[in-house]
Amino acid sequence: MTTFSAPVTAPRSPHNQAALAASFTNFLTVSVHQILFLRSVYPRATFLPVRAYNYPVRQSRHPKVCDYINDASIAVGTEILKGTITAVSIIISSLRTNQPLERYAFDLSGFPRVPPGEVHTTFEDRMDDATMGVPTAQTVDLEAQFRACLARLASACARLTPLPRDDEFSFTVCIEVREDALPPAGTTTEEQTWIVAEPGKVHLRSCSAPYSVSKLRNGEPQQPPPRVSNGRAKTVPVRRVEAGELRLELWVEEARQKFNEPVDSEHPP
Repeated sequence: MTTFSAPVTAPRSPHNQAALAASFTNFLTVSVHQILFLRSVYPRATFLPVRAYNYPVRQSRHPKVCDYINDASIAVGTEILKGTITAVSIIISSLRTNQPLERYAFDLSGFPRVPPGEVHTTFEDRMDDATMGVPTAQTVDLEAQFRACLARLASACARLTPLPRDDEFSFTVCIEVREDALPPAGTTTEEQTWIVAEPGKVHLRSCSAPYSVSKLRNGEPQQPPPRVSNGRAKTVPVRRVEAGELRLELWVEEARQKFNEPVDSEHPP
């Protein structure tokens, strides 16, 4: 089991695509643990208090949960380096109905598109005359950006409609692939951890999502959440980041049927 019991930090200047991908996947790992805690997907007593980016967060103590999150983050990083990925989603679903209730979307469509053979080439060396005036990741503090995202994420989760108390929940990590890119073909160990997800079953507010795949858990396909009408889906913006080469947007979607569930209060601590 890999943990981040030691404080997680981010480099002030990820100088190439490989470093930028590593910084984001570390942030994704921290974010998934924090989301599971904030939304009480698992009992809160099963989470440890830790620090990441000089901000207090929680980390699951369950080895299988930690392994799944770490494996998913590594697989996401692989797709970033291949230039295929446009978004990552964390979907919380009801075990009772198998309906998706919440989606936490990380839009990566603004990430640099770097050929796989140049992921270790510095951004400065790849710049041409047209981009010489654009600030690079060397001029920004990614740790401060990630810390701000975590703070806004906690605030956004506090404003969400509570999850039903009489239910249990699961979560799935999904990625969306660029329209002009090939999805994971299963020819490598990393690619074999993804399965195809139907486009309309990933977005809670849209029926026209790009090609998507979801992460396997323990080598077994996870049942994809059923398609949801976008009639009453609610979107809560979290934060938009434009810092050097880092371009991402984070928001939360609440599914229509979540508001039809009887809700008394959030899960007790």
